[in-house]
Amino acid sequence: MAIILGEEHDLIAALHRGTLGAPPWEDFLEQLRRRTAADFAGLFFQGDHDWLQSIRMPALPHGSDDMNDIFRQELGGASALSHLTMRLNRVYSLDEFLDSNDPRQSRFRTFFMQDPDIRFARNMRVAEPNGGQIWISLGRKKSDFSASDGALLGSLANHLSIAAGTHSELERQRLKAGISADAIMRLNFGWFMLDASGRIIDMSEQAEAFVQEAKTLRKSPDGRLIAESADAQGILRKFLQRRQAGENIVRTVHLSDEPWLDMLLTNPPADLPGALQPLAVAFVHGERSSSAERSQHLANLFGLTLQEARLALHISRGVTIREAAALLGLTHETTRLYSKRIYAKTGTRGQADLVRLILASIIALA
Repeated sequence: MAIILGEEHDLIAALHRGTLGAPPWEDFLEQLRRRTAADFAGLFFQGDHDWLQSIRMPALPHGSDDMNDIFRQELGGASALSHLTMRLNRVYSLDEFLDSNDPRQSRFRTFFMQDPDIRFARNMRVAEPNGGQIWISLGRKKSDFSASDGALLGSLANHLSIAAGTHSELERQRLKAGISADAIMRLNFGWFMLDASGRIIDMSEQAEAFVQEAKTLRKSPDGRLIAESADAQGILRKFLQRRQAGENIVRTVHLSDEPWLDMLLTNPPADLPGALQPLAVAFVHGERSSSAERSQHLANLFGLTLQEARLALHISRGVTIREAAALLGLTHETTRLYSKRIYAKTGTRGQADLVRLILASIIALA
């Protein structure tokens, strides 16, 4: 089937747009399938380490086997089949790279083409410098492809290679962004931008979660940030008043004990872009897990007894030894003895050193 130049350009544009799709390349494959009168068009993308995507047009019926799982099983491992020996950027017919007399390759053909009725095919492998690869396949049931169909597929090789590289990099960045976002979520940090009346101009996803939980912070009907603690709300109100008067100040606010939650009220950065000009920024930080869970983590990490771990957790929150004794139901002398054991086991020299160690440990992500 002849393809005019303008149509080919449209196809290339669809290919590059497809790197951003979810799943990628569906529109491109459908256009390619129609323009070559193929009954089937498939694209298999392998990233640096594992099979990441398999796309088929028309799509498999709902409830069909997961092709990603099939390809991990059939195309991975040391006993790789002929798809890996295909020369890069060369267009193959089905019989050129699969031996129909080999039962194992016949089974592989069923997986690779995803349709046992496909009798004619054109296949190509492309790669990008970082290790990503694409296998693209066109299949027909009744008639073979023309020379122009094969030429069209071959003309897409360089663009497919670029698309593979782009998609590989996007996948890596998505992975990094996902891990970074998870770390921030685990640290349980959030922020609010506030105007002079305390109305929320903007907030982070984690801050929104704090508001939705509505245990320590909530959003009033007129959009103001409200602390459930009367003392905390009073500090917030006075802070905003002093900011309105032009003072550059920073205040800390304790919001709750269980879970532990604090808020830092500060001045906004001077170089915020755009029209948003908040009067104040409120950073909120808390613990995701309960005190019992965190105590157990501390005991496991530093070899503490559970009672020592509970005391270490109180110390990390700025509680004095005498206050911790009352909270734990211990005498002052026993608490002092436990604290010495904690310092010895953790290799710290005092309360401030212990606080730094705990806050810098992996416990913060638990």
